[in-house]
Amino acid sequence: MPEKSILELLPSYVQAAALVVAGGWAYWKFVLQRSNEPATDIDIDLKFVGRQDGQWIIEITSFLKNQSQVRLRYENFQLSVRYLLPEDKVEDGDERLVYQLNFPRTIDDRIKPKKRLFENVDYINPKQEFRHRYITSVPVEATFVWVQCKFFYALRRRVKVNSQRIFRVPERESDNLATPKS
Repeated sequence: MPEKSILELLPSYVQAAALVVAGGWAYWKFVLQRSNEPATDIDIDLKFVGRQDGQWIIEITSFLKNQSQVRLRYENFQLSVRYLLPEDKVEDGDERLVYQLNFPRTIDDRIKPKKRLFENVDYINPKQEFRHRYITSVPVEATFVWVQCKFFYALRRRVKVNSQRIFRVPERESDNLATPKS
């Protein structure tokens, strides 16, 4: 084969190799690593601020962290707060609760049929952390508080993050062991 024809074909081989490398990188990045999909972490903290008018004033903080490489757009960031009173029995819930403990009382009874939502919900950039706070109350007689936070991806309308935690209610204001995270 003449030398000139090899030199003429070389750019085509370089282009083909570049396409194969780029395709392999895209497959690795977006299919195997799923870098184009949101990856979030959510944690919940509860601070018992004080007692007033037969209620514990509480501050709920939801820590949201975007661990992905893409901007996360979310909406309807819902908050559910349920609690037990001393007379409530400790019982498993039904299949709908996946047989977790049943907390029959909710602060949502005060605002039915509406849902409690965090404000300032829109998006969170890659590697960013954001704190959502909500101030509300539970009866002073409550013994345990169960907090659940969940949000929906914008446009997809499917639950992505659904986190929950349980907290013991202090017996006295001085027993408040809950401290906010830094």
